[in-house]
Amino acid sequence: MLTMSRNHLLIATVVMLLIVGVTATQAKKATETFSGQYDWSQGGSDRLSAEFKPVGVDSWKITFRFHFSGRHETWKGTATGSLADGSTLTGTATSGNRNWTFEAGIEDGVMHGSHREVKRSGREYPTGTFKLSR
Repeated sequence: MLTMSRNHLLIATVVMLLIVGVTATQAKKATETFSGQYDWSQGGSDRLSAEFKPVGVDSWKITFRFHFSGRHETWKGTATGSLADGSTLTGTATSGNRNWTFEAGIEDGVMHGSHREVKRSGREYPTGTFKLSR
C-alpha cells in the first residue's frame, strides 16, 4: 500500500510538472508582434512595431517601437480587446510626460488604427494612423 501511494504521488508530480511546462510555453507563445507603418497627420511616416504581451483575457501590455524625427522611440502601455480577426482594440501608451490613446480593428491579420495625443487638459487630438500586420 505504501508503494502504491508513492507511485500515485510520483504520477501526480509528473502530471503537475507537465501542466506547468505547457502553461509556460503557451504564455510565451501568446505574445504577438505586429509590424508595419505609422503615418503622422502633420507629415511623415516610418516603421512601427507593436508587441502585445497577455496579462489576462483580452488584456495586454504593449510596447511600441518606432523612429520619429531621427530618434528611436519606445512607448509602453496597455490595451483591451481581442487580437482575432473581426475584433477591435483600444488602448493607451506613454513616454515621458506624453500620453496617447489608440483604437484599431483587425481584418485578415492586419490591424488598421488611429492614434491621438492626450494633452494636459485631457482633450485628445488626432495625430495619425497606423497599419500593422502579424
